[in-house]
Amino acid sequence: MTPARWLSLVGMLAISAGSLALVTQPEPVVQPPVATAAAVVQAPPLRYVTESREVKAGDTAGSLLRAMNGPSELLLAGAGSTLNRLRPGDRLHLDWRRGEAQPFRLRLDSAAAYTGELVWDGSRYLSRQVPIPYGVEERAVAVTVRSSLWSAATRVGFSPSQIMGLATIFEYDVDFNTELQAGARFRLVLDQLTADDGSVRVGDIRAAILENGGKEYVALRHRASDGTLSWYDAKGAARKKAFLRSPLEFSRVTSGFTLGRYHPILHRMRAHKGVDLAAPSGTPVRAVADGVVSSAGWSGGHGNHIEVKHEGGYTTGFSHLSKMNVKRGDRVRQGEIIGRVGSTGLSTGPHLHYEFQVNGVHRDPLKAIVPVARPLDEADRPAFFAFRDLVLPMLAAAEEVGAAVAEEPEEALPVEAPVAAEEPAPAAE
Repeated sequence: MTPARWLSLVGMLAISAGSLALVTQPEPVVQPPVATAAAVVQAPPLRYVTESREVKAGDTAGSLLRAMNGPSELLLAGAGSTLNRLRPGDRLHLDWRRGEAQPFRLRLDSAAAYTGELVWDGSRYLSRQVPIPYGVEERAVAVTVRSSLWSAATRVGFSPSQIMGLATIFEYDVDFNTELQAGARFRLVLDQLTADDGSVRVGDIRAAILENGGKEYVALRHRASDGTLSWYDAKGAARKKAFLRSPLEFSRVTSGFTLGRYHPILHRMRAHKGVDLAAPSGTPVRAVADGVVSSAGWSGGHGNHIEVKHEGGYTTGFSHLSKMNVKRGDRVRQGEIIGRVGSTGLSTGPHLHYEFQVNGVHRDPLKAIVPVARPLDEADRPAFFAFRDLVLPMLAAAEEVGAAVAEEPEEALPVEAPVAAEEPAPAAE
């Protein structure tokens, strides 16, 4: 081929290639073949798929896991008591690898600075906690209750589970269903957690003061030398008492203790030897103290009824339950979920009838005086008092949060978390 014809052919090829480029944009010759190059721009296959659920009022771990098509029995067996304290606002995630029938992991996102996980090892689920990388800074804040604990705590940035945790700190002193007053004030020293992306969330509470009804309650968190984490007052006395103030975390009293009350179903005067706490059906009912279940079953007008005997001649009773988690002879621990609110027996709506007896005599649960727990161990006192002297000035100087926010209507007291499926109807035994 002559040089002239060679140059002519090269020119024609260049023109053809230029025209084709307008349509197909071919890869340079140094790139892999077209088939390989096309594969590069495809999204990589997912390593696993996730099924998620947010915890609502009345949900149980079992019902959520079944709704997520998870092996609930295996997961609950691996979790132990970890999933017994689910709170509204927490989130459960089940992770599944493609082609595998068994989820390889369950994740629990709550308010804490860690994620709880259950990991499948081939034969069972093992529990572990995975820290979330946050920068931690202590912050002192104050918040005034204008209408409810719920609205006040959300101004601080608390999640639903943290709000319930705040109530738990003072549940031995104040029944948040009946005794929290508008104008009550919380002063808190807490962890402010900042992630790498700059997002901020509220972490653990380290110290708190509640001013309510002219009284002040101090709660200081301390980890003892044996590793246990507990709350104490400023003198080192344990805040954990022998009895909780209420078996329900959030509810409202619809009928109090009285020796003469008109029964809404029997239509006659009858003693009401307990209190009625209205709450949505399925709300967890807690043991108010350590004890032994003396009876659990059907009890006439009380419907499904549980009775627990405690040391010192104390007895507590829980009626109209939709579900009973214990049987006669079981030992229960304070705070353990023993049943669920219902409307069995003579009842006009979902509620818990709660009774309190001292040596066989019924007493008003809202007024009963109960024994206190032991104080701080002597070996832990120096470290505790050093912490107290450091944190009390911080609480005194706490800055009010939401001070410029418009006043809220004061008609939502006592505390009611807005996570219930519906407002419970007034109910009676």
